[in-house]
Formats: sequence, structure tokens, C-alpha cells
Amino acid sequence: MPICADGMASTVTEAGADVTNRIAKTYSTSSGGPHTITFTAPTAGARLILVISSWNSFTTPAGWAEDYHATGYNHVYVLSKIAVGNETSVVIDHGDYRLHAVLYERDDCPNLLFKTTGTTIASSLSSSSVTVPAGATGRVFGVVNNPNGVASSSSWTQGLARHFTVDVLSSNSAFAHGAMPAAGARTFTINGLTVTSGTNTAVAAFVGYGTTDAAAPSAPAMLRATSITGTAVSIEWDAATDDVGVTGYGVYQDGQKLGQDQADLSYAFTGLTPGQTYLFEVDARDAAGNRSPRAQISVVAEVDVTPPSAPPNLRASEVTHTSITVEWDAATDSVGVAGYGVFLNGVRQGPDQAERTYTITRLARGTTYTIGVDAADAMSNRSAPATIQVSTLAGGDPSAPPGLTATAGREQITLAWGASEAGALPIARYEVLLDGQLAASTTQLGYVIEDLEAGGLYEVAVRAVDAGLARGPAVSVTVTVPAGDWTPVASPVYRLGDWVGNARDVHGVTWTVEEEEGWSSSAAPITLGSDSDNADGGFDGPGRYGPRIVTLSGTAVADSQIAMLAAQERLTGVLPASGVGVLRVAEAHLTRQATVRLEDTVGVTDRGPLAFDWTLVVKASNPRRFARRPVYAEVTFEPAQTSGATTVVMAGDYPTIPARLRLYGPVLDPVIRVEERGLEIRTKPGTVLPDARYALDIDLATREVWAIVPPEVWPEPRPGRTLLSRFPAGFFLAQGPNTIRLSGALVAGQEETSPRLVIEATDAWI
Repeated sequence: MPICADGMASTVTEAGADVTNRIAKTYSTSSGGPHTITFTAPTAGARLILVISSWNSFTTPAGWAEDYHATGYNHVYVLSKIAVGNETSVVIDHGDYRLHAVLYERDDCPNLLFKTTGTTIASSLSSSSVTVPAGATGRVFGVVNNPNGVASSSSWTQGLARHFTVDVLSSNSAFAHGAMPAAGARTFTINGLTVTSGTNTAVAAFVGYGTTDAAAPSAPAMLRATSITGTAVSIEWDAATDDVGVTGYGVYQDGQKLGQDQADLSYAFTGLTPGQTYLFEVDARDAAGNRSPRAQISVVAEVDVTPPSAPPNLRASEVTHTSITVEWDAATDSVGVAGYGVFLNGVRQGPDQAERTYTITRLARGTTYTIGVDAADAMSNRSAPATIQVSTLAGGDPSAPPGLTATAGREQITLAWGASEAGALPIARYEVLLDGQLAASTTQLGYVIEDLEAGGLYEVAVRAVDAGLARGPAVSVTVTVPAGDWTPVASPVYRLGDWVGNARDVHGVTWTVEEEEGWSSSAAPITLGSDSDNADGGFDGPGRYGPRIVTLSGTAVADSQIAMLAAQERLTGVLPASGVGVLRVAEAHLTRQATVRLEDTVGVTDRGPLAFDWTLVVKASNPRRFARRPVYAEVTFEPAQTSGATTVVMAGDYPTIPARLRLYGPVLDPVIRVEERGLEIRTKPGTVLPDARYALDIDLATREVWAIVPPEVWPEPRPGRTLLSRFPAGFFLAQGPNTIRLSGALVAGQEETSPRLVIEATDAWI
């Protein structure tokens, strides 16, 4: 490693006590410019001196001063600046590859004392005479560009030592530096410049930096700690003295300088570790860059084990039907309070906060809550909580829907009602109940309940729900659905369109099912080539069973030959050749159905003038047998919570019971989970449904996902699978209880409104 004249290596390790006085970078390249010279960050306040030998001239980069520029055949420059401390590069806008440079970092060169140049076409170059001031200390930096020969064999006078050379075509460079020579007139000479031919002029520059003030200030007196905590220490000191004047003070922590010099006689160290010992130092600097010895003090950061006091005067400042706002006065601590925690019935409400007020929303009406607030310091010592009990306002529920009417039709009931009067919050929707069980929710003033049993007696009810989930009183009526236009003669009763088996129909024809095959037995299993169950939502298709073939055969008896012939026509036309229908089978305890199409020609054989034998063969591509009505359930967030759950009990034995999930906002990053199996449908981070007009529609049977937005945003549902980060193939409903949990974050500005997950699942059997 080359050694400078003062014995310092040309490259110095950046760690250590003295990294300022160094050769920060030597630079040459074989590529054209611009030239980016990179270096490790300097010490703030040091002088950066950039000495350059170049083929052409260039513009001084921003932030740098051109202290000297001399021209022969080529150019030499000396640039400098006072370091801020974050510089790591400088760009020289010089297009030719023949640019060579050395960057020096010095803390003993505060002022430019002199500059001179010299030129030659021979092997020796001497500068013009300059005067070194009396008492001057510092450094002299020299550079030569010798286009007509080489510079690598040059020798320098006045104590300058050559330490970096580059010999290239027509631009041969050498760099030297050394201590400031004695005061008086001085001439700098370079010998040994090998000249090969021609008359191109070599040029050199010599620049001296330093000071005429050689006396350092005294060390700062009476360095002392004025405040000590677990994470911060404040120190002060008395002013240092100097023969000219102190310009600033440097502050050090464990040997590392912190920032630039300052004029203040105090400093606060922060971010400390409790229980750790630190060495703090301060030195003084004068205008000449002379630094005093460092004053030192060792300090142990305190270990704070004392908790703050409980927050005083906890009080409710505002109470509504669904929210409580509390306030409190400042707690006290031996060091300082860092924040406050708020609790509702013992459950923390978010992270600690600096503010001394908090509003808890989405509470239940007329309910008493225990609200607590504690204080924490920077060491996580927590106070005892201050607590109060506050009750939300009671009442304010919606009124009962007026004018409920129920019109019974064929296996359905049509409901209509008037608008409820809102209470404390606006009406959000109406719930429809069938025999006391939730059957549907709607924002309209009417609803049709379908797939009911003919002749059944039902109690139907409607109640209003407001934005805070308060439910008004239900209004109910009892309705009898008209009986079917057939009379059962045996069980089960089979229905396909207008045809009824094991019954006497409206035309006076008795249809008896004597044989049945394929409905009450399991469909044929199929062998899968591989298990396609995977985490991104892949599934095995419509089932692990083949299509179901159902064959029904029996006898029909009519009152007349004309009625018999008409019955044969009705049977053969029950399903068109390419059409589908619903085969519904009503047993004593359960009615199930399947979508079917004709598999073979309807068979009819006369047995006399009033009777005939018949055969009906149909095929169900989906082998599942479904319940007539879906199971309906909803999940909302519990008061003051960010989750809610409901349990859906399924009676079907099919391994994957279909379900449809519709999630309405407002909610951020929602997750739907089946608790019994630990499977989750998880949205991608940042997914938000801003309000109830935004929804996700998830079909567990087809694995389709649709995003629903307000029509003014987009008129139709759009594919929404990309909003999900996880959609396990095993996410389905199974026989028995299925606990469905919805969780997510509240949406800012919509905290009073709960998201809603609607679950519609149809029992299925194999």
C-alpha cells in the first residue's frame, strides 16, 4: 500500500478515531465520461479537496468551489468544499476518458493559504514563487499533467511526496502532497518529467490549505450530566477558551461524533438502552480547525421500574345509543408517560395512544360497559387502570313494519309491508322469519317465500333492522298454503312438472309407482385420476360419483278411456326431449329433489280400456339429492368487536354440501373461516368493501367469485377471484354443525355499521 509523506496510508479504514485525514479516493478509468467518483461518507465539517488532471476543461460541479485551475496543453484543477457528512459521490462532466483525480479529506485545512502554477516543455518544472504565511500549518497538494511524456518517475521538492500516477496517451498525471513548508517565499519544483517528443506544455498546480492559528482551544470544562433516564441523558459544559476564539463544540458518544459542531453548551442523547454504560465526550474547535482534547464523562442509563400513576378523572364526555366517548387527565411518571391504553370490559381497544380521549363505537343499546384506561411509560411499565361503568342509551329501536299482508299461492307466500319508522339510526334492512327462523333479508318492502309444502301452515314475520343492528318488534301472520291439486295414495309422492306419482291427480287419474330404481340408492362412484384438492381453490368437479339414473314404473288407472288417453299424452309430454325439470320426492319426513332430463322414451302399455302400464327413465347429471328450501343464516360483527360467527347445522350426508356466501361491506381485509376444519377464505391484503353497496359473491359449488359494486361504478358483477389470496378446495359445509366466522377490520368512517355475511346452503344427500 502506498505511503504518503506524513506516513499515512493512502487508503484508511473508515472505523477508528481518525478517519478524517485520509486519501478518500484515487480515480482513473479507460471509459469516457461523465465521471462519477464514489467514496465513503466523510466527517461533517472536514474539508474535501478534489485534485484533477484532465484532457479537457469542464464545469465545476454544484456545491464545490474551484480553488485553482491551470492550463498548459491539458488542464489541472483543485476543487474543495466543506463536508456535510452525507456525501458519497461527485460527478465530473468531462467526456474524454483521460481524467485522473485524487480526493483528500482533511480536518487541518480550514483555509486556502496560497496557490501557484508552473509550466514546461522540458523534464523539469518550477512554479511561480509564493509566500507561506508566518505560523502557517496545514498541507500542500500538487498535481502535474505531462502530455509529452511520462510523470511516474517524477520527484518533487518542498517536502511533497508523489503517491499516485497514471500514464496514458497524451495525458500523464502525477499527484503529491505534504506538510506545509516553513514560512517565507517558496518555489515548488518537479524533476524527472520524461519528455519523449514534441513541444506540448506540461502544467502543474500547487495549492496550500491550513491555518496561521496553531494553538488549539482548551478542553471544555465542567462536563456534567444534568438529566439521566432509561433512554436519554442530557449533558452540559462550560465554555472552552482559545487565543483567537472558539467556533463550536463536537459531541461524541462512545467515540463516534454525532452530527456537526454546535454552538450550544448542552446536548441531549436519546434512544439509549436502560442499564447500559455510555462514554460521552465533548471537544472545542477554533476557526483554524484546531480541536481541543476531549472532556469525558461515563453515564449509566437508568433502569426505570416505576409505573406511572393511574390516569385521573376518567369520565364519559358523550354517550349515545351505540357509542361512548371517554376522557381523562394526564397521568404522572418518574420519567414520562409514553401512552395510554383503553379497555372495554377488559379487552384492549387498539394500540396505546398519546391522546387523552377515545370513542368506542358499535355498542349495544341500553347496555352497561366497564371502560378502563391505564398509562404506560417508555419501559412498558403500566399503571393500574382507572375504570368507570357507563350505560349506552336505551330505546331508539325501529318500529314494527306496518300493514303486513301475506298472500298464499302455489307453494309460496307473497309478503308486503310498509316502511318502519327509524329510531336512533337509519333502517338498514328487513328480516323475514319463517316459523321463527330467519329465512331472508331484504331492503325492499316485500318478499316472496318459495318452495313451501302444499297445504302447510306457516307463521311468517317481518322486523326492521337498523345500521346499529338493533331489531324492532316483529309483526307476524299465520298463513295456510293451498293444498295440492292431487291426493296422495302412497308414500313417497313423486312429482315431475304436472305429473304426480303415488297420487290421484286433478284429472281423476291414479298413478301408482310399483317399482323405483336409482332414487333411493347411491349413484355409482367414479375413480379420480389424482387428488386435485389444493390451497388455491381447485376442486374435484361436480362430485365423486357418476350421474344418477332414476327409473320409475307403475300403473295408471283412469275413470274413462278418454281420461286414460289424455293421461298418456300428459305423461309423454312431461319433459321435452331436450328439456330439464325437477324431480321432487316427498317422503314422510323429508322432501328432496334433483334436476333431471329424459334418458329414454317414456314407455306406455295398455292394460285395458281404463288402465295402462308406464315407465319413466330420467338422468340427473348432478347425483346429489337436494332439500327443497335452502338453509339461511347471517353473520354480523358483535358489538364493539371485529368478528362474529353463526352455526349452520346441515343434515345432508353428501361430502361437500353446496353453499353460497355473500359478503357485504363495510370491512377491510375480511376472512371467512370454518372453525371445525380450520379452513379460511382470505382476501389479499388491502382488500376493502367500503360500504354495504359493495359485496363478494362466492359460490362454493362452482368455485366462482363475483365482485359487486354500485351500478354507477360498474353496472354488472365482475369476476372477483383475484381479490382472494386463499380459497381452499376443502372449504365447504359438511354434515352436522358448521361454525362460520367472519373477521376483519372496520372501515374508517363506517365504524357504526357492521359488515354482513349471508349464507345460503342447501342440504344434499347421495
